[in-house]
Amino acid sequence: MSKYFLCSLFIISLWSNVLIGQEGHDIEFDLPAYDNDTLVAGYFYGTRQLVLDTLYRNKKGLFILEGEEHLHPGVYLFLSQIDNSVHQFLIPDDDQKFKVTSTLADFSDLSYKGSDENQLFDDYVSFLAEKRPLIEGLQNAQLEASTDEEKDKIQGEIEAVNADVEAEQQRIIQEFPNSITTILLKANQPIDVPEFTELSAEERKNSRYRYYKEHYFDHIDLSDSVTLYTPFINDRVRYYMDKLTLQTADSIGKSMDYLLAEMGPGSKMFKYYLGDFYNYYAKSKMVGMDGVVVHLVDNYYAKGQAPWVEQETLDKIIDNVNKMKPSLMGKIAQDITVYKEDGSPISLDSIDFEYLVLLFWAPDCGHCKKVMPKIVEFGDKFQERGVEVFAICTKHMDKVGTCWESIEEKNMTGFINAADEYHRSRFKTKYDVRTTPKIFILDKNKKIIIKGIGGEQLDEVMTDILANQTGTPNE
Repeated sequence: MSKYFLCSLFIISLWSNVLIGQEGHDIEFDLPAYDNDTLVAGYFYGTRQLVLDTLYRNKKGLFILEGEEHLHPGVYLFLSQIDNSVHQFLIPDDDQKFKVTSTLADFSDLSYKGSDENQLFDDYVSFLAEKRPLIEGLQNAQLEASTDEEKDKIQGEIEAVNADVEAEQQRIIQEFPNSITTILLKANQPIDVPEFTELSAEERKNSRYRYYKEHYFDHIDLSDSVTLYTPFINDRVRYYMDKLTLQTADSIGKSMDYLLAEMGPGSKMFKYYLGDFYNYYAKSKMVGMDGVVVHLVDNYYAKGQAPWVEQETLDKIIDNVNKMKPSLMGKIAQDITVYKEDGSPISLDSIDFEYLVLLFWAPDCGHCKKVMPKIVEFGDKFQERGVEVFAICTKHMDKVGTCWESIEEKNMTGFINAADEYHRSRFKTKYDVRTTPKIFILDKNKKIIIKGIGGEQLDEVMTDILANQTGTPNE
């Protein structure tokens, strides 16, 4: 039975105190049943699996991974060129010279010479492989049991097997306290969440959630860069950010601050995840995530905590965020004065509304053409409920005439329509209008309650907003 899939169940954080500058690495792969002359060696790094080297079988039939540099400790892998199966092994800090052997084509009998760390872990995986069929057999028998007495008896046997596994884990932890496997086992211990039985059902649920989130990384050292070189640290971080954190800019910002503080400014983990968070939220299609990007840049990049970023790039990042700031969700919308077709001015502040849909559009915008019928339908439906559509055409100078022609063609006459021939209002700057259509929804206090939604979403979003206002369920 191949062991590589079992490794993925248990490897989270393997080493601390990374040693740099030791003697080089020399790892031999003796795989006589492997019917190919090349073997790809790689490693995990955050979200990626990267190629380290392509190895060729030498005259002795061995594949050699060697070099003068000390490899960063972590989870490495080799890829079979025959079936593209991936098999993991460990490279520790203290000994990067060992031999990996398998006599079978599927590498199901991998063994290690000269690597106590790999052998200890492999022995543990083999132990689990022996216990797994016992558990599966007992679970099947329990499903087929006809009486509660039989089911209880089998449950006791299942618990006994689980107790054996736990005892073996504790033995390894006690006998090999500094081993990779011990750190690995500790990192995968479950979080013991109190029951909070003294609380009501709702309070108990909330307390258990908060406790789980607060202790989610108890068994992982987030300052240890070795965790970057494992398959699962990124899954853990993403689960914490996406599932355990409320998906608002403020809550996400607080969770990021916590993680980055635990990683330690200037550490390899900090450097990786600061960049990862920026890229992840900058690319996000979720409404309001520009606020997360602003938080990152204001609190880290603009404060000199990303010295590895070239100044030209840093200036562009900061400039981009400065353009975002005035129109973030939760901000009060800036007043602008634009002009109707007859040349009369109209300001945002002069419009009386319960809710205002601020729409920036262009006559030659393909997506505007596509969604405008939906926006027109939305305007007709919600106008009686105090919702106005303030449609500002983004064309300037001699192109402004196309705005008024297009308004008639697209049946937009029910909107408050305007343009700004000479861009005196600077609406593109104030509302960060780089593409069209761009939509904001403002409340009667002119606070931006949502932005960046599509025209086809307006009906659903406004229905939810009005339902939350009145406390009535959606139809």
